[in-house]
Amino acid sequence: MTPSVPNRHLVLPFTLALAGGWLALCFAWYGWLEGVVESSASGRGGVDALVDLIERRRSVDPAWESPEHALWVGRTVMTRLGLLWLLVVAGVTGFRHRRSLARGLNAYLTEPDAPLNLAILRITTFGALLLIPAGREEFLVHAALPEAILFPPSGIGPLLSSLIPDPFTARLILIAWIAATAMAMLGLLTRPATIASALLTLFVLGIPQLHGKVNHAHHLVWFAILLASAPCGDVLSLDGWIRRRRTAPRPDPRYGLPLRIAWILLGMVYFFPGVWKLWTGGLDWIFSDHLRNQIWHQWTTHASWTPMLDPTGHPWLLRLGGLGVVTFELSFVLLMFSRPTRFLALILGLLFHLANLLTLNIGFISLMAVYPCLVDWPRLLAGIGVRSPRVGIPRGVGPPTRGSILPVTIAGAVLLVGNGWYGIRGDNYGWPFACYPKFGYPIREPIRTVVEFEFVASDGGVERESFATGRGPLRTARWIGTVSRVLKLPPGDRRDAGLQALAEIALGDRPSGTILHFFRAAYSTRPSDRGAPAIRREPLASVTIAGTPTVR
Repeated sequence: MTPSVPNRHLVLPFTLALAGGWLALCFAWYGWLEGVVESSASGRGGVDALVDLIERRRSVDPAWESPEHALWVGRTVMTRLGLLWLLVVAGVTGFRHRRSLARGLNAYLTEPDAPLNLAILRITTFGALLLIPAGREEFLVHAALPEAILFPPSGIGPLLSSLIPDPFTARLILIAWIAATAMAMLGLLTRPATIASALLTLFVLGIPQLHGKVNHAHHLVWFAILLASAPCGDVLSLDGWIRRRRTAPRPDPRYGLPLRIAWILLGMVYFFPGVWKLWTGGLDWIFSDHLRNQIWHQWTTHASWTPMLDPTGHPWLLRLGGLGVVTFELSFVLLMFSRPTRFLALILGLLFHLANLLTLNIGFISLMAVYPCLVDWPRLLAGIGVRSPRVGIPRGVGPPTRGSILPVTIAGAVLLVGNGWYGIRGDNYGWPFACYPKFGYPIREPIRTVVEFEFVASDGGVERESFATGRGPLRTARWIGTVSRVLKLPPGDRRDAGLQALAEIALGDRPSGTILHFFRAAYSTRPSDRGAPAIRREPLASVTIAGTPTVR
C-alpha cells in the first residue's frame, strides 16, 4: 500500500499560496494591464515602450494589426506567469517537505506488486505492437522511399537514416520482428524475446518516422524496453506452462518498479501537452472559439467521415470541454500515485479518448490498449471469486522471483529523463523520445491552410485536389508531413530532388511531361462552406515529370 503524505501540512499551504498568486495576477490584468495593452494596440495612448514593441511586431507579423491579437498575447503572458508561479510554489513546498516526499516516493517505487499485473502489461504492449500499421506495411513502404525526402527526427533519427535496409532485408527484419514480438506477447523465451523485440521495435517503428511526420506510438517502445529489463514472463506465459509452475511468485518490487515507471511515463504522455496548451495558447485555449475551430479543422482532414458527436453548436459545452481536457491532462500523472485514483484515471482516460474518437476521429487505440496496466488484477479478480495460485490470485506467498532490479532501474531512469527533457522542450518530432501532440496554438479563425496540387497533362488537361490526402503508398498524415517538409526547404538541389520525388509519388505512372503545381490555399473549415472555393491561393513550386528532372 502506498503511504500518504501528511496532507494538512502540505496541501493547504500549497493551495493558499497558489490561489493567492493567481488572484494577484487576475487583479493586475483585469484591473490595469488589459486596459494598458488595449490602449497601446489601438493607438489611444498607452505606454510608449509597449506601443513601440507592438509597432515592431506589426512590421514582421500582420496578425498584430488587430488589437485583439495583442490582448491575446497579454493574456497568454499572464497565464505563463501563473504557470511559473505554480512551479515556484511547488518547488518551495517540495523543498520544505523534501524528507517526507522522498520517503513517500521511495515507498511508492519500492512497493511490491504481483507478477500478474506485469504480465498484463507485457501482453497488451506487445499485442498492440503487432496491430499498429507502423509495425507492418508502413515499415516496408518507408524503407523503400527515396533519400530525397528523408527528414530524420531528433534522437536516433539520424542513425536510423543511415541504416535503411534494402527491400529484401527489410522483409527479413519485419519477419524477425513479428516473430520476436509474438513470442514476447505469449511469453515464450520471454527475456531474449522481449530484448529482441524492443531493439527491433526501435528500428521497425523508427523507419516510418523519417519522412516528415512522426506518429506517436512511442509509449509502446518505452514499455517494451521496460519489460525487456523486468521479469515479465513469470505468469501468463508459455515459459511458465513449460516449466509447470504451480504457484506464482510472491509480490515483489521487481514487478512493482517497472509498473510504476510505466504509470509515470503514461502520465507524462498527457502532462506536457496540457502544460503546452496553456503556455502557448493561454486561457484562450479554453475560453474562446478555439476548440470549435479545432474540431472543424480536424473534420476537413477526412474526405468522407461524419462525427457521431458534434458539440460545435454549444459554446458553453465547448468551453467546459476545453477546461476538462486541460484539467485531465495536467492531473493524470497525479492520479498514478494511489490505487483508487489510478482506476479513476482509467475511466477518465477511456472517456477522453472515446470523446476524441467520436468527435475528431482521433482514437489513439495503441494508448488505450495499455490502460489495463492501471488495474490491480489479482485484487479485482479475487474480489469476484476467481482463484488461481498459478497466476497469483489472490496474492500468494509463492516462491521469490529471481534477478536484479538494477536493469529496470537504469532503463526507467533513462526513459523518465529522456521524456522529461523532450516534454520540457515541447519537441514532438523525436524518436524514441517525444512530447506527444500538443495542439497548443489556438485556432482563432475557422480557416485551414493546406498544400494543394494541380496536375497538368501534356495535352493541357488539368486535375486539381483541393485538400491534401494520402498519395500512393503514403497515408494522409504521412503524406502531408512529407510535402510540408519538402516545401519548407530553401531553394536548391535538395529541394528540387524532393519535389521530383513528391511528383513521382503523387502522379504514379503518369506520362512524361506531366506537370505538378504546388499551391498554398486557405479554405473555410465551416461545415456549411464545404465545397466552397479557396479564400486565397498562392503558388509555391512546380515540377515536371521527365527522364531528367526539370524543376522550376
